[in-house]
Amino acid sequence: MSEIAAPTREDIQYVRQLAESGAHAPLLGGRFMVWWGLLLTGAYTAHHFALEGAFGDGKTIFAAIWAAFALLGMAGQLVLARSMGPKSGSGSAGNRASRSVWTAAAFAIAAMVVGVAVAARSGAGPATFDWIVPVAFAVYACALTVTGSLARNTITMAAGAGAVVMVGLYTALILAPERYLLAAAGVFLTVLVPGLLLLRAEPR
Repeated sequence: MSEIAAPTREDIQYVRQLAESGAHAPLLGGRFMVWWGLLLTGAYTAHHFALEGAFGDGKTIFAAIWAAFALLGMAGQLVLARSMGPKSGSGSAGNRASRSVWTAAAFAIAAMVVGVAVAARSGAGPATFDWIVPVAFAVYACALTVTGSLARNTITMAAGAGAVVMVGLYTALILAPERYLLAAAGVFLTVLVPGLLLLRAEPR
């Protein structure tokens, strides 16, 4: 009678990946949502006060705000990615989808920014930049809803619904002087706070 070979380490790892892929494991992107949510809330708030003339020259200050946002954001992203050790459930469907959908979201928003910058320099005017905000919230809504649905996470599902509301609300008030404060509040509620809650629920 032939002996049954003991499972190898690769076999165990494969079975674990299969189990995790079908599991509704906690989402592990909370720290990234907190970082970007914090920076974006601050950038929108600074943009509002720059528009009101509280600081800056009314022109180059906006480029400075968003250049600082981009540089700090990418630096923090790299640091957080490198410092994040292996976590249980990282191979789940929700976490795998989260990485892909948020990467696609970042590139989509970046493409919108480039397109708007070209349009603004071609005569459309600086107000064209205001339209980045509802597009960004639409992207957030998709990313949050997809990951929340796969992970069966009510936090991100609710945040996705809030982002949907922000698309219509900001668009309706796009001529209001306080529109960027509204955007800051929207990011705080749909990105930063959910990120904190996800971070709290992460496995140690």
